[in-house]
Amino acid sequence: MSKPADEPLYSGLPMELNELSAEETLPYPLPDGAVVVTIEQARATLPEASNVLMVLQAMSDEAHDLTNELELLLDQFAMTHPHVLEVAEHLGGLVSQWQNNVARLERIGARIVSMDPGRLEWYGVVDRRMALFSWAVGEMDIEWYYRMEEGFPSRKPLIEA
Repeated sequence: MSKPADEPLYSGLPMELNELSAEETLPYPLPDGAVVVTIEQARATLPEASNVLMVLQAMSDEAHDLTNELELLLDQFAMTHPHVLEVAEHLGGLVSQWQNNVARLERIGARIVSMDPGRLEWYGVVDRRMALFSWAVGEMDIEWYYRMEEGFPSRKPLIEA
């Protein structure tokens, strides 16, 4: 029996933050609804998350093209012209699909860092401190992390015992 498309690939509740060091203070609060995952959970969701990212990248290009087309049409036609309405409706549908795909990423614990180049991250705990597991297009696996206060340029390799 297969899982519904909107159900996370891992089972159970998100990882508890009780693995954090008692001295750990977050440099900024986690966003509402943020999911903290283990590296195994992040890796299990990487195929889905990277596919969603590719879809969002294509949608971004399409939205850009539609916005340009709409601007050109509005220079020539009234907002009520059938073709203007058709393009605007298509753009609205694209926005809705975008929101659904971003929600899909959030459900599995992933978030977009960058569309171009494509980068994803997951909240996790490394050495009893809050960190972000980091992946970029072209990498085969999630092999990097960085501390919340450091940022992407400070990525360090995940060294597993």
